[in-house]
Amino acid sequence: MSVDFSIIWANNGLSTKSNHVNAPYHFVHVGEIINYIEKQIKQDVDLLDVEAEEIQFQDVMKKIIKNKYKAIAFYTNTENLQNTIKLLKIIRQVSPHTKTIVYGDMPLYLPKFFKNTDFDAIVSKHGDQEIAILDFFNYAIKKRDKDCLRGVIFIENGNLVESKKGEYLEPQEWGYTDIKKVPIQKYFQMSSKEQVVVTVARGCPYNCKYCNAVLYYGKKERRRPINSLIEYINNSPYYLYKFFAPNFTLDEKYAFNFSEALIKNEKKIKWSCTTRPDLLKNEQLIKKMAESGCYKIAIGIESVEQKDLNSIEKQYDRDGITEGIKLLKKYGIEYKALIMFGVPNQTKDGIKYTLDFLNSEKVTIRPTAYTPFYEMNHNMSAEQISKYDKRTYYEGIKNLSYGDFLKLIYNTQEYKEILS
Repeated sequence: MSVDFSIIWANNGLSTKSNHVNAPYHFVHVGEIINYIEKQIKQDVDLLDVEAEEIQFQDVMKKIIKNKYKAIAFYTNTENLQNTIKLLKIIRQVSPHTKTIVYGDMPLYLPKFFKNTDFDAIVSKHGDQEIAILDFFNYAIKKRDKDCLRGVIFIENGNLVESKKGEYLEPQEWGYTDIKKVPIQKYFQMSSKEQVVVTVARGCPYNCKYCNAVLYYGKKERRRPINSLIEYINNSPYYLYKFFAPNFTLDEKYAFNFSEALIKNEKKIKWSCTTRPDLLKNEQLIKKMAESGCYKIAIGIESVEQKDLNSIEKQYDRDGITEGIKLLKKYGIEYKALIMFGVPNQTKDGIKYTLDFLNSEKVTIRPTAYTPFYEMNHNMSAEQISKYDKRTYYEGIKNLSYGDFLKLIYNTQEYKEILS
């Protein structure tokens, strides 16, 4: 049976993002989106997750030529932008009738960049992306008129022309990753554990300028129905989960009720989530989360040094971070500190202060580079944009070479020697 549509995640070439960091997003930006679209469009959508599956180029081309897709949606971020554009140019030669749309980080940050590319359309930052992709696919098979596609911006003669304003889905409409559809074993290999990622919440009221949560989902937070999550868990053969939300503990009532539902559920699981240090104050909630199987919380502290926190406009301080660490330790939950090297005006002493503190508290540390996506502009080349990579971006820290900066990210445990 022929397949009309495909979603492609091109590879990064030499991948610089750690697999552990990148793996969850394949579940979210591919698995959940495909599931929603297939239910609405009532037919299969192919998946070419080149990055995860490490598919050979000739196999990609064979599939493109064989299927003669009516439309393809490309997931595109800073790391795979160059390869995506290169692949698109080749696809244009072998399948010129195929209509193409791009979604992901890049069209949200830099819509004007795509005016001079070979794409037919991009997804708007206003609304949920799967709605735009669904409408574009229906347009490609003449089931929807061009001027009423929600959240689709067409590229016409070097101009961006919006069809119709995007829309946001109700949480009960979101898709769930079909573990039979995606290359789940490859996803497990990327993260080094059999962990299923499920979106619990979209939206974030904080809008940190180095984060893309608001661009993707808006400021208003939306959460899945708890009974729906429990049903998905019970229908899955796996027991380890990451519940994806910008700030899992922001809605304390929801988090408490969800934890209680997990406790009452016959199937017992282990799970993790992400939140902010200033949202770790409710001891009864943390206790309930621990009882329900929460074994780890990743906390975006970014730094412990007050000057660093001030420079990125954080409203918490070292004392607040300390209290959160104590609280999680009390209930046996791993505290995973998400920190950034290279925040504006950061010093070597500030980095050492943060690492000394976190090591003295014996918490898990995951560093990335502070990446000012807001500095990108549409006049940059794809190569220039690709430098905005959370694992390698560097604008300079006094008396710290780029080589030592990279050593700090990839060999953090040796920080004293590196910083000396």
